[in-house]
Amino acid sequence: MAETQTGNKRFELETELARDLGLMAATTIIIGGIIGSGIFGAPAVIAQAVGSPGAFMLIWIVGGIVAFSGALCFAELGALMPRSGGMVVYLKDTYPPIVAFLYGWAEVVVIQPGSLAAISVIFTDYLGYFFPSISMDNIVFSVGLPVSTQHLAVIVVLGVLGAINYVGVRWGGLVATVSTAGKVIALLALVALAAWVGGSWDHFSPGFTSTREVSLVDAFGIAMVGILFSYNGWSNTNNVVGEVKDPRRVLPLAIVIGLGVCIIVYLAVNWAFLYVMSVDEIAGSGRIAADVAERLIGPVGGSLISIAVMISTFGTINAGLVYIPRIPYGMAREGLFFNWFSHVHETFRTPSRAIATMAIWSAFWVVFLGSFQNIINAIMYVLFAFYIMSIVALFKLRKKYPDAERPFKVPGYPFTPLLFAVLSSVYIISFLYSQFNDAIPGLVVLALGIPVYWIWFRGKQKDA
Repeated sequence: MAETQTGNKRFELETELARDLGLMAATTIIIGGIIGSGIFGAPAVIAQAVGSPGAFMLIWIVGGIVAFSGALCFAELGALMPRSGGMVVYLKDTYPPIVAFLYGWAEVVVIQPGSLAAISVIFTDYLGYFFPSISMDNIVFSVGLPVSTQHLAVIVVLGVLGAINYVGVRWGGLVATVSTAGKVIALLALVALAAWVGGSWDHFSPGFTSTREVSLVDAFGIAMVGILFSYNGWSNTNNVVGEVKDPRRVLPLAIVIGLGVCIIVYLAVNWAFLYVMSVDEIAGSGRIAADVAERLIGPVGGSLISIAVMISTFGTINAGLVYIPRIPYGMAREGLFFNWFSHVHETFRTPSRAIATMAIWSAFWVVFLGSFQNIINAIMYVLFAFYIMSIVALFKLRKKYPDAERPFKVPGYPFTPLLFAVLSSVYIISFLYSQFNDAIPGLVVLALGIPVYWIWFRGKQKDA
């Protein structure tokens, strides 16, 4: 007989965290987490990979379909199990405990703090547009590896935003709301400017004829890394669902509205990029948004778009420090991570230790990790492997708890989750086929997690 939701912890709404996030804040956490550095860094990578204007736009549409189908599935999972921790909760309920641990391990150790560190570097890079002394080349001291003025600026940014989120999720949600509104307005203003000043429809020719000598498999694998990173963030609010007001109603709405806005903004912005610059020019641009703005309105455009990028990345860093600490917090609550991370601050009612640790860990990776692109190549396929496992969990949970209350059900079930699983699997296979050497670090991180689990957590899970 299937279990019912009555009295069952996995379905309960009780939490010791403050439920201070409404629909607006929950939605902007998603938008703020998605629209960040990806829209400024990925277009050049994608243009280099595909080499044709038609494929350049099509790949953004494919990425949006993948993200939206996955987000609908996570809306059902989050409404079914409204507890902080996101995928940790779903994976633990469906698979052996080591699966949930390895996911959380990869997220906590390198995926999230490493990505947060790289986004912080982009923020300070554009800050250096106004303050040239902030430079990666300006070495101030060394601790085995060179530490630059830009590293120090990143540490300050992470410290300030870490402190804001330390004292309350409401303040983090407020910053997310303000910065998200600013970045969306700036990007849409760039689109409007391109439409007003004008570009060339010739840039959309010759359609799908590529200027690159690269196989379709290689191009798809490389391009999808940037695409899926750019769209990644649609599961962010699932991690803080324990702090969302009326989560069974708010979470699905936040996911659908948030991702829908992001898809529209991304397609519009990339249309503007391609309208103003050819696909080859995009491929050779290190700062695509600034280059487009300068071409439209001159040098002042570089300053304006630099401010916009700073607003965007600042909001993304903040959104990360809202939801990332909830991953180790949720894992610790499930007995899958060190109990130290389950601490809730007596006054602020936030997972304060997890927030402080993630801010420090991100600062650490700024100095020791290296390339932002290498992180994406090494980790994104691992993350999407766990996404696929969560989608499989959706099927399993429908059979395991057929009588559980489901305020939101995936439209088009079972085809919607199958679409996500198939497209994501094609991406993973093509990436491993074409970029296996770049995938090795992700495998190493997972391999290191196995003995950690075996030594510290296997016994606890057996007792549980």
